[in-house]
Order: sequence, then C-alpha cells, then structure tokens
Amino acid sequence: MEGLKARPYNLNKVSSGPGPFLVLVSLAAQAAAGGWIPAGATRGVTLEFRDEPRLEVREVRASTALPFPAARIFPLVCDFTHYGSLVSGVQETRLISGTAPSDYEIYMRYAPRFLVVSARDVVVHVRSQSPVGGSSRCDWTDLKEREPERKGIVRMPLLRGSWTIEPLDAARSRVVYQVAVDPGGRLPGWLVRRGAVRALPDVIEQVRRRLARESHAPSR
Repeated sequence: MEGLKARPYNLNKVSSGPGPFLVLVSLAAQAAAGGWIPAGATRGVTLEFRDEPRLEVREVRASTALPFPAARIFPLVCDFTHYGSLVSGVQETRLISGTAPSDYEIYMRYAPRFLVVSARDVVVHVRSQSPVGGSSRCDWTDLKEREPERKGIVRMPLLRGSWTIEPLDAARSRVVYQVAVDPGGRLPGWLVRRGAVRALPDVIEQVRRRLARESHAPSR
C-alpha cells in the first residue's frame, strides 16, 4: 500500500518554528518503538510496519486482543498444518520433520489469486516456546534448498515471522502476529506491501472464527 510507505525527513528544509522539534520527537518515538510506524487499524487489529534494511523487505505487525485463553490460541497458530484453513491461498502443507507445534520443518504451497501470477512455495523451520503461565511464542524462518524446486512454482526467497500470545486473564489473550516476506518473481513492491497489510488481519479473523466454532461445538 503506497500510503504506508515511510517518507524520509529532510531536516535541511525546516528553518524555523516547531518543525525541527516535532521531527526529532517523531524520530525518537519511532526509534524507541523499534522503528515500528503506526499504519492504522482494521476490525480492531492494530497495524504497524518498518523497513528492514538487512532483509531488504518491509515487516508488518498486527496486534489485538482475542476472547480466548492463550492455551487454546497457541497450538492453533503455531501449528502450520492448520494454515490451509487460516491463511488465504495456502493449498498444501506437508510436515517434513519434527513435531508441530514445538520444533518442525514444513513445506507450504500458495496458489495465486490471479491466473497471471505463478504459485509460490517455501520450506520453513518453526520453533516454539510455551512457558507455563507466561507468554507463548513461535518463530519461523525459511530454509534454503531444503526441498527441490518444483517446475512452474516460484520458490519464495524469504518468509520469516512470529506469533506472540500473552495472557490478559484466564479467558483473554493479546496476540501479536509479525511477518516479513519476499515472494520472489517479478511482483511489484507496492503490491507485496499492500497484500501483507491486508493479509494479517484476515488471518487473525480466521483464528477468531475457528476458535469460536470450536467453543460452540457440542462436546462428545
């Protein structure tokens, strides 16, 4: 989304008035927040982004409170075998090694939303931490050359991210979903950025709906 692109400040053009002070305050606030820049909110989900020069991509972060205990959220969002029903476009998930959701490697294939865009795939290594009574977290990073590339499918050069689930009380949790992605190929940068910003709230909404359905399902 072009409107979310960070605009560099030019202090040389500010000659008088409160402008320089406000600019410095803004820069200091961004630095204190780890460089994260607010990007509005969607359906109660707060969005932020930052440009990561080491990875040469834009990271996107989404956070919100969900009316479910952390113990129910963690095994759902940190087990990527569920992502066919949580993440739009995921058509295939295949566990390669390890045990989900604790420590495992998994292959994922994404179908294109448009026929002119090639399918994408990636292998990621997921590691999880779930301390009793505290915040739970899982992180993932892409694995290079872990699986042979498939004909007609673009291998994603980069897919990294994390889920953090923090208990607010016995029935509510705060979740933070963070992703940095380079889908590869010739997709324009603005399209990738817009897709990432839109995708995160959609995933969180699917998580909420899935847990709500399970809450109302009759016990056996």
